[in-house]
Amino acid sequence: MFFIPLVMLAAAAHAQQVYRCGNQYSSEPCGGGKVVDVSPAVRSPDAAGSAQVFLCVSNSGSRFWSSEHCRERGAQIDRIESVPAGLPWDQQVQIADQQTRQGYAIQRKNMEQRGGATAGTTGRDPARCAHFNQQVDYYDRLARRPQSSVSQGWVAERRKEIRDQQFRSGC
Repeated sequence: MFFIPLVMLAAAAHAQQVYRCGNQYSSEPCGGGKVVDVSPAVRSPDAAGSAQVFLCVSNSGSRFWSSEHCRERGAQIDRIESVPAGLPWDQQVQIADQQTRQGYAIQRKNMEQRGGATAGTTGRDPARCAHFNQQVDYYDRLARRPQSSVSQGWVAERRKEIRDQQFRSGC
């Protein structure tokens, strides 16, 4: 018996209009006040039926798709793609691959529009690019060793500097 009046009271409260009067809200109309929509937010049908697919990179450098977080498989994340839920795994991977290729194509197009290298560089030098890659690999290996947070910060900063130089060189 108690449940029915409670539902009726909730329905009546939900149907009530709310007015914005300057910086305040009121249930009564005011001069120049505007009606505010206080209905609950509706979830997007796309969001309700989406799943995440992870593109992982193993320690050996190979890439693979996973339905679970990459760290569960001892790997690092390269990309995360949202795909429709409820599809077979093969179709989800196919969609994620397509989205990834489109993303890379947009990045390439943007780089071409910007001219590839930044001002003041002479272009791509394969030996210099290889040197940068070796330095980044060295700092990556160093970061995996147990050490203090101060040392980890120093390694991260050196790695970032190398990556910045690598980018400016057009590698």
